[in-house]
Amino acid sequence: MRCLLVPAALRWWIVLLAFSATEVRCQLSTWLLRSGNGEIHTLDLTAGSAILGPLIPTYGWGGSEDINLMTNAAGGILFTSAVGNNDKIEVRNALMAPMPNGSGLIANASSQASAISPRPCHPSQYYIIHHNTATHKSYYSVVDMALAGGLGDVAEKNVLFGTNMGEGLAVSHRLQSGCRWLFGFSIDGNKYILKRALITATSIGEPEPIDTITGFDASDWHSTLKLDPANDRLVLSLPNMVSPNTADVALWSLDLESGTVGDAEFIALSDDPIVGIEFSPSGDYLYFVGNAELEDMDFGRLHVPSQVVEVIDPAIGEWILSIECAGNGRLYVGASGLQRSLAEVRYPDAPLAGIGYNRTTIVFPTIGFRPVLPNAIEGEPPGDTSTPAFIDFNVDELPGCEGHLFNSEACLATWQQWDFGDGWTDLSDRPVHHYGVGTFDVTLTVKSCGQLLSLTKPALLTVEGIQPVAAFTAPDSACQRAAVSFENGSQLASSYLWLFGNGQTSLAVDPIHHFMQYGSFTTTLVATEGCIHDTARASLTILPAAIASFHTNSDPCDEVTRLINTSYSGQDWFWEFGDGDTSSVRDPLHIYLSMEAFEVRLTTDRGTMCADTAIRILHAGYGIIPVAWFIPNAFTPNGDGTNDVLSIKGPEVCASPVMTIHNKWGQAIWEGDSKTGWDGTSGGQPAPEGVYVYVLQGKMDRSLGYVVLIR
Repeated sequence: MRCLLVPAALRWWIVLLAFSATEVRCQLSTWLLRSGNGEIHTLDLTAGSAILGPLIPTYGWGGSEDINLMTNAAGGILFTSAVGNNDKIEVRNALMAPMPNGSGLIANASSQASAISPRPCHPSQYYIIHHNTATHKSYYSVVDMALAGGLGDVAEKNVLFGTNMGEGLAVSHRLQSGCRWLFGFSIDGNKYILKRALITATSIGEPEPIDTITGFDASDWHSTLKLDPANDRLVLSLPNMVSPNTADVALWSLDLESGTVGDAEFIALSDDPIVGIEFSPSGDYLYFVGNAELEDMDFGRLHVPSQVVEVIDPAIGEWILSIECAGNGRLYVGASGLQRSLAEVRYPDAPLAGIGYNRTTIVFPTIGFRPVLPNAIEGEPPGDTSTPAFIDFNVDELPGCEGHLFNSEACLATWQQWDFGDGWTDLSDRPVHHYGVGTFDVTLTVKSCGQLLSLTKPALLTVEGIQPVAAFTAPDSACQRAAVSFENGSQLASSYLWLFGNGQTSLAVDPIHHFMQYGSFTTTLVATEGCIHDTARASLTILPAAIASFHTNSDPCDEVTRLINTSYSGQDWFWEFGDGDTSSVRDPLHIYLSMEAFEVRLTTDRGTMCADTAIRILHAGYGIIPVAWFIPNAFTPNGDGTNDVLSIKGPEVCASPVMTIHNKWGQAIWEGDSKTGWDGTSGGQPAPEGVYVYVLQGKMDRSLGYVVLIR
């Protein structure tokens, strides 16, 4: 889209007739203008001459450059942005009041420019692209005009998307797909690397290189980047190329839809370091201005087709960088010198004698910063945030036998489905598919900005050759970690690729595979002859399979046996204790009533195909088998301090058996344990000498013996 809709040969005299037949339109009829002392005003460009609005109090104080704004279709301001001395951007609404969340956007007080773009699929939202010159990082924030009662607010801020980036930014027209390109550059030594990033509904992508140019005196981070109104040329200023007859700009032809450029053309413009550049409404002229501390910076233009350079003002001032084409078709440039002013070129596409140059269209009364202008989308009427319903795709045959690569050009799609016409589908962005023999329709369906769009390309691909037939058999289900056998029944194939659905593959004819995880898996066999493929698939359910194991953990003096389940995985458990008892508790307790060796079995997932059993031999009575308690065969309770008490001798780790003393008539005359002992009395009186019977009663057995009492 060009701004001036008349043949090139007629432009110059139509311009001189004050555009009586055709209205020239670029973008933005209302501007922000940072004045000579750094203050910010509005600038009305809808009338015959530029009208400077009043000072906006406190706005952008201390900043020297970056200002911007977005307008609606009628040219009215939606919101504005400006950087201040705190190295942050503030966003204000149409009433010039700060947005509630509009402060703190990362920038730099001397950032050359920001850029503003409509956000695809979101009619009320806009991206602000802003830059920090100190760190060479680029960010974006999102303004949503549906917030704050329709006055707008910043909905998202400071999203980093580009590092090692220069200051120059340019936003393209909307592509057929509804997306846009953001063009920028980075520097590597003395090399300029031209980059592009895709502006989509969800984000601004990471910048990617599209060309590298070399051979300069030095590269410069504050180079300016501009698109012409038709968006078929891209130009970058080269400020450090100060030697006479050396290049001051690099000019590329641009294929907007693909985002690719031709070979760079290097053009010398002036013996001054050139920073500020801008195309005329027709795109036939490239205006330029020098930037240095000397007052005699050139302001001129290049006739792009003939590459003839014309100097308009050989002393426009120092440190000039802002040139911009306005919605009234005129071109404005900030001038300096003894007076800070806004210069105007009334007819930028006219012959030099008729351009209507006025160096002092607006004069600022104080000396200070150079006047700075906004950065607009070149040659595009403001206010259009609609999104086209667009769907397209292409396919590339990959080298060798790697298949066909499909690529969607519906960049706003949030979901897509490919139907390859052979019974197979795919949900990937850029799938690779292998076809058999035949002719195939391909269909792409996408969801774009909430709409379902579908495109079928009939008979898109024809594949010829010998058609293999893929086939295999496998069990419907198997256990986790078990060996699963696949039997290949393919025909007319010479090689095979198995994809087991768990990220593992095999090239074997009849593979055996172990699935280490349980779940549902789709196994795919690709049978190949030459470059022709056939595919067979089957679903396989891998069931959970535990590994049964256990151990015991019991107190040596406790008859309760504690069984600890150490199985890996498992859903349920079945214990067989070997004495006829069972349990389904995970960690059971069991009491054995006899002292034997028992076979204990733990079965996980009993009754299923994935059951597993662990077996251990347990010697019951551990901790309850009677130990070697010792009873002396005689004792002398005579009070001499030696052998006066009959005691049970033995280990102290477990409970003592109970000892009962019986006389010769079988009467029990004393009872106690290892802690008490018999002192040789009966009923409180000394028992007579003689032979007595003792009985030891343990937990599981009973024993008796004889002891002689000697006085």
